[in-house]
Amino acid sequence: MGDKPKVLCEKPKLPTLWLDTSVIIKLTKVERGEKLQQVEVDRLTKLRTLVQELVPAGKLIFPQSDQEEEYVAKRLDPEIHRDFLGLSLGISMKHRQGVFDWQAQLGMDAYVKNADTITVGVDTFFYNDPVEQLEEARKRDIVIGAHPIRLPDILARRDAANTKVMEMWEQLRQEFFAKKVTYEQQLELEKSGYADAMAYKVEEWEKRAAHGAPDFWAFMDVQGFLMFRVVWKEIGGKPDGLEGLHKYFCSDYHNNLPTPKIGNQLGADLLTGNSVIQSGDVMDVGLLSIAIPACHFVVTDKRQCDRIKRRGIDKEWGTEVYSMSDIEGLFERLEKLR
Repeated sequence: MGDKPKVLCEKPKLPTLWLDTSVIIKLTKVERGEKLQQVEVDRLTKLRTLVQELVPAGKLIFPQSDQEEEYVAKRLDPEIHRDFLGLSLGISMKHRQGVFDWQAQLGMDAYVKNADTITVGVDTFFYNDPVEQLEEARKRDIVIGAHPIRLPDILARRDAANTKVMEMWEQLRQEFFAKKVTYEQQLELEKSGYADAMAYKVEEWEKRAAHGAPDFWAFMDVQGFLMFRVVWKEIGGKPDGLEGLHKYFCSDYHNNLPTPKIGNQLGADLLTGNSVIQSGDVMDVGLLSIAIPACHFVVTDKRQCDRIKRRGIDKEWGTEVYSMSDIEGLFERLEKLR
């Protein structure tokens, strides 16, 4: 089996801008007249003006992704959702798990065929061609979009899971920092992390299933892995079953794909850094791992921006990454689209 396939990742034909959740929330706060530092108000006002001009003119794609998970059921939830929907004209990306699953199946197919190249198309990240979607949206007098999920049970489970993961990552970071684990060392471990988790969870699931049907949430915890096992069988993956899947997920055919690769890099940097892991960091890893390969421009917080540039992630995927502190560079790029 050949190693290190070349990965080609396509972006939309129109310039595409993705914003961190914190920026989206502040855009709404400024629109409502809430008090922020004047420099923030000025920058956010200019950003809104450019987006409101360029998107309806068909010169910029401004997609929603999964940012809603960070503001749903919180203060200003309806206002932020309505504002974001209007600015995007309803253009949205696939859920990050769907993007990961799609790429994994592309990688599996290439692995089985021992292909030299994997092409990750725009349809990996978007349900439809976003350029065509934008053209259709511009012709409508209304904006079409879905409401965020607000079921209390689901939200409570998601919040609890996010808190648990954050606490676990911080505990690991402290251990790794004390042991002086390097970024390079942790990155190698990250490359087998998904495969190891899959093997463990599927084996545990099968043990539980042997003693009676597990509950719905237990199934949801492994359904993605079980789906991959079915796909692996259908495409003739070898070795059979979990053994072959584990080998694939440890291979460069998986770990060179944009979303897994960026997730591994950002995760390794967080876990070996000297900064305490904050509540939004884990979510940022998931969101940025689909935004960076899919979009031309990304705005995130300064910590993540520095991390991305330090690891050369922006250059590898041909993406310009900014924070609010250096957003004037983005304004110059967007003004050229007028």
